[in-house]
Amino acid sequence: MPDNSTKFNPNLNVDIPKWVTENYFYPILKNDLPNFVKILNFTTIPATPPGENYTSLMMRIKMDIEMEDGFTQQKSYIMKTMLDDKKGGTFINTLNLFPKERLMYEAILPQLEALYEECGSKVKFSPKCHWIEDKSGRITLVLEDLLTKKFKNVNRLKGFDMQHMKRVLEKLAEFHAASVVLRERHGPFPKEFKNTYLPANYQKSKSYQSRVQCYKAAMATWGLEDYEKYTKMIPDADQYVNATMQCFNNSHPEEFKVLNHGDFWSSNIMLNYTSKNGHNDINQIRFVDFQMCKWGSPAMDLWELIICSVESNLRIRNFDLFLRLYHSHLLKCLKFLKYEKPMPLLSDLHISMLRYGFWGYFTTFTHLVLILLPSDKEASLLRLMQPGEEGDKFRMKAFTNPLYVRAVLDILPFLYRRGILEFQ
Repeated sequence: MPDNSTKFNPNLNVDIPKWVTENYFYPILKNDLPNFVKILNFTTIPATPPGENYTSLMMRIKMDIEMEDGFTQQKSYIMKTMLDDKKGGTFINTLNLFPKERLMYEAILPQLEALYEECGSKVKFSPKCHWIEDKSGRITLVLEDLLTKKFKNVNRLKGFDMQHMKRVLEKLAEFHAASVVLRERHGPFPKEFKNTYLPANYQKSKSYQSRVQCYKAAMATWGLEDYEKYTKMIPDADQYVNATMQCFNNSHPEEFKVLNHGDFWSSNIMLNYTSKNGHNDINQIRFVDFQMCKWGSPAMDLWELIICSVESNLRIRNFDLFLRLYHSHLLKCLKFLKYEKPMPLLSDLHISMLRYGFWGYFTTFTHLVLILLPSDKEASLLRLMQPGEEGDKFRMKAFTNPLYVRAVLDILPFLYRRGILEFQ
């Protein structure tokens, strides 16, 4: 399956900070490879195109290095650091995404993996983190480059087939189960994992009104039966914010909760394969990008995965089966990790999916629009929200994209049948 790295914008011109030099990597290499002697060649390229990542600067560091025996080898890392203030960092850094991701790599992910190791199983959730630095408030992570281990993404325009979904749901269940057991043993997760970002003054935002107007205009072209019924159900700005806040609130103490990945779709799920008799079988799965992790109902990750990353003809037809597959493996993992509280019921999971059904609408209205848009140098979340004629032109292009229309013709009636489009 093709790599997903040119997702939204083929333009790779990104300013590399001047402090990212080969000298920075000498202690990292020495720690990673004790027989390392010197760097012979040093190249820095963007790891993600503009338009894909608004919250950080990601670089792929490629080096030719000399070892003590005189042989040379190639080494590659992913370097992730905070944006400069002039590049939007002032606002982004107030969201505390980097402190959260630092906590994940430094403490939480190793503890989650250790729980399985204690029980005799080797489980990995993420790339290895080689270096964490907090210098004058700028947090930098240096991570294993999974491409060197032949990990890749599926084609986002196609999504996961049933074989992939089964394995991804099982991996998600492993991650969630370990987070539950970790909380039982060590108490609540840090406060950073209770909060989720919501834009201030969203009710007054012209961008939301512009998006809704274009969306309703596009709906008239989809061939959606009784489309006027659906246009009346699209939430206004107040309803949108209220529904979002209810999802973030998690005010149901009796509800089964987990640590959600928080941005769980195909670009943040990497897989490698083994080849047997001419067939590629899924071997290992790793998750990346832990900036949005949140303690709450597993419905958050499940809605985003199913809406954003499943083959279009499977998404609704197998919706309940996906929940069954996830739930069955969740119970298996909880038992394996010696969870002592009552096991969550499948019926409870269905209730949570309804309770937080707004995630289904939210991801359809936002993430799915860009995910299903073929590579386009103009495509970006900012352009999708931009008021005015240019924004309207791009929105209509995105909202009438045939891949999106095919998906939404299944999704909206499904949400309607479940009462999810009944906004207060």
